[in-house]
Amino acid sequence: MDSENQVSKRQSKQIDTYDRLLEAAYQLFLQRGYDAVSIQDITDQAFIAKGTFYNYFRDKDDLKEQLITRKSNELFQMAIAALRQTGIVDFESQIIFIVDYITDILSQNQDALKLIAKNLSFGLFNHKVSEIFTNDSMDILHSLVRAAEHSGIQLKNPKVLLFMIVELASSTCFSCILEGKPLEFAVYKPYLFDAIRQIIRSQSL
Repeated sequence: MDSENQVSKRQSKQIDTYDRLLEAAYQLFLQRGYDAVSIQDITDQAFIAKGTFYNYFRDKDDLKEQLITRKSNELFQMAIAALRQTGIVDFESQIIFIVDYITDILSQNQDALKLIAKNLSFGLFNHKVSEIFTNDSMDILHSLVRAAEHSGIQLKNPKVLLFMIVELASSTCFSCILEGKPLEFAVYKPYLFDAIRQIIRSQSL
């Protein structure tokens, strides 16, 4: 039992260190921009020895990849949790709700938008580190399939559908939110949602 407790404590400490490095990097990237932040800056912010960094990440690019994976999943998990508090049962409306929820969060935090938005699909489908911070019950693809089934919809390929919707939403909203081009985001939304509905219908059997 003592041995099991030691292993458990060691794993908890490792996860805590990992979390601190990711959160420190996230805050610094938002404040200064990715290029202006060094590994030393990140470890100083996290109060962790620089050498410890390399126990978790190959380099700063590897950390960014894992950070985007985490933040993307967190956004989708938040959106799904919010959806569950509504009475929405129609599958298309559920997908629209999730996209609307996530894009609204990003539109209110443009620094996070610059870091995450164009990489949303990469983060969502990168499962290299997913076991560290998520669980199967919140798996986005499984949630998508279950929601479709509850609406009596059979999807050709749920992964492809999710990828297309996320790519469309993240890439187009990036320009609309940050530059107001070709339309202001609020004006663009109905066009986006109509396109998403068409994608869903094209991918339904």
